[in-house]
Amino acid sequence: MHLLRTSVIVVVLALAACAGTPGPGDPGYAFNVVGPYSGRFLIDDQPFDATLQLQTSGGGRVRGAFRVVEPFEIDGRVEGVIVAQLLRLTVSYRNADGCDGRIEGILTVERGGGTVEGPVTVTDCGDPIAGRMSFRRRERQRETG
Repeated sequence: MHLLRTSVIVVVLALAACAGTPGPGDPGYAFNVVGPYSGRFLIDDQPFDATLQLQTSGGGRVRGAFRVVEPFEIDGRVEGVIVAQLLRLTVSYRNADGCDGRIEGILTVERGGGTVEGPVTVTDCGDPIAGRMSFRRRERQRETG
């Protein structure tokens, strides 16, 4: 009887410990990405200013938008997943020449989600090209009234 009671207590404590630890997409998970980010998109040694708008949902799924304005425009749809402190990211877009493009990478997320960076591969009209993304979350503007 004593062994059974001890086993039940151990199982209950283990379940309680697991229930209290948030996972990717859960509120309080340290590596969720959310909100507006700005930074650099480096491709073929050319830096471009770019923005990301990201949202993490259940299971660590990430969705959002990617944008480069100059010297050419890219408006892309972001999809991805967070696993531990890594964001596996895919950006789908259509370039000015009408080619479908993809940017794919596995980026490191800083604890708190404030920065996201890492290597990417860009594929559109030609052969794949190595690149890099480096973004920092922008502070939300305070409303004045």
